[in-house]
Amino acid sequence: MAQLTAGRSIARSSSTSTRGRRTPRFRPGDLLFSLILLLAIVYLVLPLLAIVGFSLAQAWSRTILPDGYTLDWYLEAVRDPRFRPTAMRTLKLVVATSILSPLIVTPAVIYVHLKAPKLKPWLEFLSIIPWALPGVVLALAMIRAYISPYNVNRPFLLAMTYILISLPFMFRAIDAGLTAINARTLVEASQMLGAGWLDVTRRILIPNIMTGVLSGALLVSALASSEFALANLMVGSGWKTFPIYQAQAQGTDGRIGSALAVMGLAFTFIVSMILIVLTTRDRRGRNASATAMANK
Repeated sequence: MAQLTAGRSIARSSSTSTRGRRTPRFRPGDLLFSLILLLAIVYLVLPLLAIVGFSLAQAWSRTILPDGYTLDWYLEAVRDPRFRPTAMRTLKLVVATSILSPLIVTPAVIYVHLKAPKLKPWLEFLSIIPWALPGVVLALAMIRAYISPYNVNRPFLLAMTYILISLPFMFRAIDAGLTAINARTLVEASQMLGAGWLDVTRRILIPNIMTGVLSGALLVSALASSEFALANLMVGSGWKTFPIYQAQAQGTDGRIGSALAVMGLAFTFIVSMILIVLTTRDRRGRNASATAMANK
């Protein structure tokens, strides 16, 4: 009797749970959203596929797909004596801007965020001005202000100009990190425990906003590795960067220019993956330390 009652209760519960489950209904809005997403992906990926295809094509003129594929254009681009020096110069710019930009922007944003919040709108406005200026105007202004009267080193000035025009990216990334961790509360609690400003910044603020710093560095490095107008006007043929060499090769043979573009995209992708891995590792480390402290 008890087994029969238990069986009935199990059957009743299973039927109730079955009735509670609702089969997903087809909605036209889901189909429209999927279609828009698919069109956006095709719109973004198709130009990249065209560049890759043209860089591998033996000939591509009257057909949808290339007539044949070859790696000769990559080999010709790499064998060019201009390839290595321009790539190394661009790499130096990427490393310099990715290191100097956080070192310059992070203390300023921390100070404004904690000590002078009324100045934050002005800092946001000033960070947008260089980005709003056309590249030709900004390059001529930098040459007139620093190179003509003081003969400032052009590559160094180019790196500082990249830092200047990337201020919105770095500022937003660091400011978002400080806002997310409620930096003011953390600083006040640390100071109540006797910690000084140096310890608070080094042990609390910097580790907690490292994800934002690395995200900003990723945007800065992407800009420094692909920018052409400022580099062409400020350093020109005397200190050619990789985008300048790529533009010159594009004028000679479009397939070589496409091969260089693919290599530039691959370099940006590798740098992005490295920074993403560092960001993920930093986030996991902070979560693990927080879990260990909570368990204690």
